[in-house]
Amino acid sequence: MDDKGAAWPQVPGPGQVFLDHVAWMAADMAAASAVFEDLGFRLTPYSEHGNRDPETGERRVQGSANRLAMLETGYLEILTTVDGVDTPVSQNIHDSLARYAGVHLIAFTVADAEAERPRLGEAGFDLQPTVHLRRDVEAADGSDAEVAFSVLRAQFGSIAEGRIQMLTHHTPDHMWQDRYIARDNAIAGLVEVVLAVADPAASAERLGRFVGRPPEAAAGGAVLSCDRGRLRFMTSAGLADAFGGLQAPVEPSTAVLGMASHDIAATRAFLAERGIIPTIDTADHLLVSPADACGVAISITSLAEWLP
Repeated sequence: MDDKGAAWPQVPGPGQVFLDHVAWMAADMAAASAVFEDLGFRLTPYSEHGNRDPETGERRVQGSANRLAMLETGYLEILTTVDGVDTPVSQNIHDSLARYAGVHLIAFTVADAEAERPRLGEAGFDLQPTVHLRRDVEAADGSDAEVAFSVLRAQFGSIAEGRIQMLTHHTPDHMWQDRYIARDNAIAGLVEVVLAVADPAASAERLGRFVGRPPEAAAGGAVLSCDRGRLRFMTSAGLADAFGGLQAPVEPSTAVLGMASHDIAATRAFLAERGIIPTIDTADHLLVSPADACGVAISITSLAEWLP
């Protein structure tokens, strides 16, 4: 294990691509935060995004703010708008919430996002200018710090499956501070995103071009594997068959998040203490209902199943 006990490194090396994080679009940050805390996640303080101009150093508001649930591997994000700020980013959040409440953003991480720009253009994606995201945080030693990312985004609305992003972490130590990593629920990390789509092969091919990896046919649809984590594409009927009758909010949508647990029994016990009853509960699989996870189901399996 690397990175203070994580099963995988947090940031990729040259040539690698990792599933990095997903984001819920939330109309009510306080209500969403309460749900995450019930699930046992520790949230970072509320923080607003800024885009740092690389030439002038000026930081411009983005119109979004977040709180994060840091995991041993990857993280989860609650994303909301900033009152009184109207930008394309805030409008994208409003538009996403109009479709359904839940996860709308899937982010992958690479060693050098800007180096991916020519490949993505050749693959047919219309990209926005690179965003140099910055957020003010408190460092582990209590000093003032700034987390920094470089983010490539396709034009909003151009990818049917959601806001798909490619990013590079410049300050991972400020991101994955141990005090914010959940332990009580035994969740080790984000390992999978399951999308409900009308045509799994077509969706997998499109996102495969974005990620730079070829998808494969799989039972019920298709799978797109990264160097860490994967995406699975299923029809609504296939989703229901695989997840105990689970209904997708719409097609396309992010319907299930796969998370790995160090100890399924410990995770089950923690959820029971919080009054959360999985809709699937077997020795090696728990499924938390979308009603208990802000609009997306959480499929929890053993970390051992995901390790090489």
